[in-house]
Amino acid sequence: MKARIVVGVDGSPAARVALEWAIRLGGALDAEVVAVHAVGLLEGSHEPDVSFDAWRVGVRDVVEHQWCAPLAGSSVEHRIEVVDGDAVDALLRAAGHEQAAMVVVGARGISDRPELALGSTSLRVLQAEQCLTLVVPASPPPGPAGGALRHILVGVDRSPASLAALTVASEIAGTLGGSLSVLEAFGFDPPFPLGRSAVDTSRGDEHALETTAALLEDLVRGIRGRGTAVQVIVRSGEPVATLLNVAGDIDADLLVLGSRGRGDPADPLLGSVARTVAARARRATLVVPAAGGAARVAPEVAHQGRTR
Repeated sequence: MKARIVVGVDGSPAARVALEWAIRLGGALDAEVVAVHAVGLLEGSHEPDVSFDAWRVGVRDVVEHQWCAPLAGSSVEHRIEVVDGDAVDALLRAAGHEQAAMVVVGARGISDRPELALGSTSLRVLQAEQCLTLVVPASPPPGPAGGALRHILVGVDRSPASLAALTVASEIAGTLGGSLSVLEAFGFDPPFPLGRSAVDTSRGDEHALETTAALLEDLVRGIRGRGTAVQVIVRSGEPVATLLNVAGDIDADLLVLGSRGRGDPADPLLGSVARTVAARARRATLVVPAAGGAARVAPEVAHQGRTR
């Protein structure tokens, strides 16, 4: 079955960038793009002297000919769905019905409060953990020429969720011809700032970094064997800040992270490095859900390999 990518459209700057990413990936992965717009949020703009049917036709016209114009101008197989109801419910229904390989949503932008930067729709889609979710900021850094993915950064901690993310990242890199950086970040808390204890901690730090690097090299050996260039990076530091800093240092085009679970209901970002990175990153972030160990972004393409 042909892979499908579901993308939410609403005419916002973030949604426009999300659609560009969906088209970009749809073409590269030979996937059908299904653009979905839920009209529930527009009911307040329905003028009383305009019939509902006429208003609905007008909405459809705007979605097709304005918001989704880039689809018509592309060679990507696509469909446009205008449905009733809540945006999140519509996206998740479409993803389930289409057996989507990925959902693409836009984020609002940088904010001091991550949940506001992410936006309610993208956050709720991530919380649902139904399938791979690509969160795209409204103003990402300038992309590479031709829209190719040059460099992908995947964060791992060797948990099942992060290993699933590594599998997905390696498939994308192998299919699209990009290189892959694999990062593990962990923190150390020396009990004393000075003296022998600090020296011992430093030596332990160095040993742990070397051990972790060796373990990561074992993990990526098979990926390298399939022809993908892989760089292993190990850093000591807080995971979110380290991931964001490294992404900037290597100018990553895409971040890929596994999500372990929903976290504390009272704080939907708590306990989820992936969701926090997606909220704060200025670049596209693909989140692989905790239950996504068998996820494949393009099952019919990823295993074909590529020639150099």
